[in-house]
Amino acid sequence: MFDSGDPAMLEGSEHRRDPGSRQDYARRGGHTGVVEVFEVMNNSVSGPTSGPSRRPGEVRAPASRRAASLLDRADALLSQSVGADSPADRFHSAYLAALRGAGAVLAAADGSPGGRRTRTRNAWVLMADAASDFGAWADYFAGHSATRAAIEAGMSRTLTDLEADEFFVEVGRFLQAVEDHIGRGADVDLRAS
Repeated sequence: MFDSGDPAMLEGSEHRRDPGSRQDYARRGGHTGVVEVFEVMNNSVSGPTSGPSRRPGEVRAPASRRAASLLDRADALLSQSVGADSPADRFHSAYLAALRGAGAVLAAADGSPGGRRTRTRNAWVLMADAASDFGAWADYFAGHSATRAAIEAGMSRTLTDLEADEFFVEVGRFLQAVEDHIGRGADVDLRAS
């Protein structure tokens, strides 16, 4: 079947995504359905449009269990944000999902050559150091850290539905880039039975 909403789907492909997948959330525009993914991608204030992606035919090493587990938790948090009552709650859950995605990148980089310990505990700095392809994403999310801190402190920061939805879509795109990076989709058991 051809899914015109996803250019990665080819005509005749038997691979179908769950209706609740990140791509489906992005196409629906998150919680309110106001934002289309194409508007966000063309919006100059949205997140990074470049990032790591898999080339056709490129095979990556399978994800570590820890990285895959963190990405699963990120997916669950992003799904949870859909049902949030307020834009602030939606933003907060999506931000936590992005943090788990950063953790997955770090877990995948753990033990790789060039990995060194730093004094910082800032997930975005650590992620950019561990995987330079994620530098633009790290900058994007670091720019939203103050909003997260304000929400957690209970400070009144007016966050619109549109802002929360745009952020949600960007987190979905980021988690897709993380999934491509860690190669979770390449988990094929090649052992003889």
